[in-house]
Amino acid sequence: MLASVLISTDSLCYICISITQLIRRPVSSIISQGVRSKLMAAVGLLVLVGLQVVVGSMAAQEAGDAPASITGPCSRTGDKKACVELLSGIPEARKATTVGPLAELYLQAIANHTTEAKAMATKLLATMKGKGVPPVCLQQCTASVDTLSNALAAFFSASADVNKKYRDLDGFLVGFLKQPPICMSACPIRSCDMEEVTIADKFHQAWKMLGVAHDLITQILGTKS
Repeated sequence: MLASVLISTDSLCYICISITQLIRRPVSSIISQGVRSKLMAAVGLLVLVGLQVVVGSMAAQEAGDAPASITGPCSRTGDKKACVELLSGIPEARKATTVGPLAELYLQAIANHTTEAKAMATKLLATMKGKGVPPVCLQQCTASVDTLSNALAAFFSASADVNKKYRDLDGFLVGFLKQPPICMSACPIRSCDMEEVTIADKFHQAWKMLGVAHDLITQILGTKS
């Protein structure tokens, strides 16, 4: 399976190189600068998708021999497969003997998505400064990313009372997951450019992971109550 994935990725890279060579030709001979920029963004997205396919295949192989310390807690979440695949690919998770470290590693993976999305949103907003009101999806997704990022930052910075930080995050997630924000429910839309789509996709990925993280946190609070 992995070999076929790698072959597919090689083909994808060949396509990306061909497109890149095409758009590097003089603008007057082939395409406008605006189209060139969009094609470059598309090439970046194709490479990202190819890498995700390879990583996903490798994670699936590792998940096959995941220890019971991972499969047990993951089986009590809403998405056992995704939970096992992510955690089994993290060496620290494979060494964990309680749910606590698993939940924190899962939350860290979510935080990585939000950090990347926040950096992209901040950069894109800066380029649009003074050019009118930003597109609705960029505004909504930036707000959603900021809200989630702040909650996770508060969780990881809290150290005095471990029980309290889990209860606080649990309270946030109950409300946050109950009513999906516009970035999750309505974005991206047709008018979104490639950068907006990428930001929305990163938030969508984080959102899907939140349910599993919340289920792991619920297990921790259940053992502490």
